[in-house]
Amino acid sequence: MATRSHPLTHPLDATSLVDVLAGLLDPADGVEQLVIGIEPTRDHLDLHLAPLPDDDRAGAAGLFCMRAAASWCAVGATFSGRARHMESLDVVGSAEALVVVDRCGGVASALHVDGEPVLRPTGDGPGPVVGLTIDALHRMLGLPSPGTAPSAPLMALAVWSQLIILHTLERGSTSWAEAVQLHPGEPGGRRRPHHGHGVDASVETVVEATLRTEGGLSWDRVHRRACAGHGAADLTPEEVAWMDPVLYGRWVLGGLPEPQLAAEMLVAHGEHRTAESLLAVADAVVEQVGPMNLG
Repeated sequence: MATRSHPLTHPLDATSLVDVLAGLLDPADGVEQLVIGIEPTRDHLDLHLAPLPDDDRAGAAGLFCMRAAASWCAVGATFSGRARHMESLDVVGSAEALVVVDRCGGVASALHVDGEPVLRPTGDGPGPVVGLTIDALHRMLGLPSPGTAPSAPLMALAVWSQLIILHTLERGSTSWAEAVQLHPGEPGGRRRPHHGHGVDASVETVVEATLRTEGGLSWDRVHRRACAGHGAADLTPEEVAWMDPVLYGRWVLGGLPEPQLAAEMLVAHGEHRTAESLLAVADAVVEQVGPMNLG
């Protein structure tokens, strides 16, 4: 771990610190993928820099199980990659990002695209910075992940999408009636499948069944079970214990397919009605509970 010192002339909140670091880590020189510990001393601000470990699961997964020294007032990370347009998703250039979280849970970021600064979100901007990196930096400081864990309806949608994909891969098709039968909220009730082909139901009925799952999922309990060894296969026991229920829930949801992916597979197998109905359910549920930003 390398250490750089900078005169202590700024406040120690995330917004001030990200400005200091952005000035020291010139994107024109190329920004490495780094994890940064920020330690104030009597006259200086010491920056402890180390390479961010590579992790095939996700860039920010290299932060898992890291813990900040008690003397650090904040932690940060830098990433590089490609920037995409928020609506079209077209690549618009190379990007370098810096994120800082302070001990009070303050968050600030700086983004450069092709070496040029891009305005970052503020309290008056388009919204807070969110994502796996933010959650992991909070956990490094021993702070709870911001926000709340995924809602049960969003989990139900993701699990349903996965079941539809698996069924379609195995059987070669999934009718709408079969998709309804696969739904974890049991929108078909106790009715028996018609000739083994599932129970038909309206989009509205499936939406209601999805929303009814609210309150039926305790991420605290799920996380405790995961800590006891009954958790996601792609996490070590140490990583699960380092997470909190909010981060663990987001990680689990992030490992499940989105309804759009299931719909694309259905269309590829000629099941256009099922695909359209699935997306209609997803749109209605997201309109009710809001999207989940996983980062």
